[in-house]
Amino acid sequence: MKIFNRLNLFAAAIALVFAGATMAQQSAEDFAPPAEETIDVSDQQLEQFADAQVEIGSIQEDYSARLMETEDPEKARELQQEAQDEMTTAVEDAGLDVETFNSIAMAIQSSPELQQKLSTLLENQ
Repeated sequence: MKIFNRLNLFAAAIALVFAGATMAQQSAEDFAPPAEETIDVSDQQLEQFADAQVEIGSIQEDYSARLMETEDPEKARELQQEAQDEMTTAVEDAGLDVETFNSIAMAIQSSPELQQKLSTLLENQ
């Protein structure tokens, strides 16, 4: 159960990190409530998501430690941007784009079956 809760929290955090980049690219007229959509997540996509998630976790740990050590707000913003860039690269290196990664994260949050599959994949890495 602990892993399950951590996965949900982690997936939500990742989605929020990437949401900022996605929202920055949209114009004001594009802001409409998202339509409820279900996404079919293949086993390959879930494996790619798990690979990216592991790498992102490592990046988050690294940058969290760096952020704790800085008191300069400008340096903190730079570190946050570097972290976001590295996380985006990690997602792309895993074979996904950020939008697909976020869609999978949202699908995982609403599907106990996908949560279990992801949990199994992460345990076996």
